[in-house]
Amino acid sequence: MRTRNKVFIGSGIAVLLMLLAGYGWVSAYGPWCDFGGRFPGRFHERAMDWGPRHKDVSEFILWRMDKKARELNLTEAQEAKYEALKDTIVSHLLEGFEERRAFKAQVQAELSRENPDLSGLIQSVKLRINEFSGVLDKNLDLLADFYDSLDTVQKQKINREIKERMAYHHS
Repeated sequence: MRTRNKVFIGSGIAVLLMLLAGYGWVSAYGPWCDFGGRFPGRFHERAMDWGPRHKDVSEFILWRMDKKARELNLTEAQEAKYEALKDTIVSHLLEGFEERRAFKAQVQAELSRENPDLSGLIQSVKLRINEFSGVLDKNLDLLADFYDSLDTVQKQKINREIKERMAYHHS
């Protein structure tokens, strides 16, 4: 057999194996995505449940904040402002998950009734939105106070990080 024939036969076998593997993959898992371009849930046709992982997410947020704060080489005054900001975020994360869980149960209980009180439900949602905006307002004030305490080199590091992330997510 000549070399050209061996390459042709070997390539044909490789293509055949790839086609069979692709057919098996598609028949087992369905198409890559639906018409809208989103990946459908593969766990018994449900999306993944993120509920019990709230502690992991909050720990990750705090770890990431601490990591970035260490990179800034904060002074004592800056460290105190950072700790104040971090404490409010920690308290909001800890209280927020339980409050959200209780509110979700309240909404589900109200909607499961035969004649749900939608106007009362809307008022409670408005109240939650106002409470949340107050917490965000307080946290943003602390963040602005912390940012104002930084020197120009530290501000440049933060600005560079923000610009890189924005460029990455908007590309």
